[in-house]
Amino acid sequence: MTAFQTSIYMLITMSFLILAGNTCYPIFLRLIVWTFLKLLPKNEHWTDHRRTLHFLLDHPRRCYTNLFPARHTWWLLLAVIVLNGIDWMGFELLNLGNHAITSIPSGIRILDGLFQAFAVRSGGFYVVNISTVRISLQVLYVIMMYISVYPVVITMRNSNVYEERSLGIYADDPGYASTPTAKKRHKFSFRRTLTNTPLEDTTQYFVSQQLRAQLSHDIWWLVLAVFIIMCIEASSFEANPAVFSVFNVIFETVSAYGCVGISVGLPDQAYSFSGALKTGSKLVLCAVMIRGRHRGLPVAIDKAVLLPREELGGLEEDDAVIRMERTVSRGRGA
Repeated sequence: MTAFQTSIYMLITMSFLILAGNTCYPIFLRLIVWTFLKLLPKNEHWTDHRRTLHFLLDHPRRCYTNLFPARHTWWLLLAVIVLNGIDWMGFELLNLGNHAITSIPSGIRILDGLFQAFAVRSGGFYVVNISTVRISLQVLYVIMMYISVYPVVITMRNSNVYEERSLGIYADDPGYASTPTAKKRHKFSFRRTLTNTPLEDTTQYFVSQQLRAQLSHDIWWLVLAVFIIMCIEASSFEANPAVFSVFNVIFETVSAYGCVGISVGLPDQAYSFSGALKTGSKLVLCAVMIRGRHRGLPVAIDKAVLLPREELGGLEEDDAVIRMERTVSRGRGA
């Protein structure tokens, strides 16, 4: 993409496609469904279609893993804006005094920084040579590539209608014990994770738990991958320590884990840094890519991937009874 560094139309179009096809896919999907609902005429002929679209908007996670409720979609949009804003500001501020970047005309440089912010976490494109940007910005890119999938994954699992059961928040609830179907389902012996915690705090607890789990989920695999690659590339490091530095290996490994594709490259070659690695190192990167590609999958209990059965109806009734009793008890306490 360096050849299109000054192509405004190309950069804007590619930025839109990068967002629509990756992190902002759930946002665009809900926007499309909402737009169709608003465009359909309000007459008897389109009643069934409007009812279907209403159901999709009201119960999105019962139908598709990447279609979220309105509140979660707004949260995802905010997360995307914040993360991309950090990348954009980092590109502009951390490269002050860097002739390789400041030589670009100011207007184009701002657009290039915005495009790079969109691409660094998903697209894999870059309009400037990554090796020419400041090392501080490269470190920021490593962090952003590692957390690239977090907004979607956390939103997906936070909006799962059965995720509360996976956390086991019902075990010691009197409401759960008194539900008609609770006694029939001894296999659902859940333990309450937060005792005496209001339901409003459950979401915050869940998000924090997911964030901790995701941050440490595959960090040991990445450390092991970097260690193995450095062992394999020991001779290359001794011959050219600047090119085969530990940071370049970390950058390439995290890029592979995030399935991003950005590379620091090589000073005298047109291909990426991984092209200079030995076969064993390339196989390790392939394993890292497979591992990273599957970290965004929904959990096994996701409602959108469960087949309908009578048991699920009973579980939904239990959930409704528990929430109703909690609402009544909070109302009396107030």
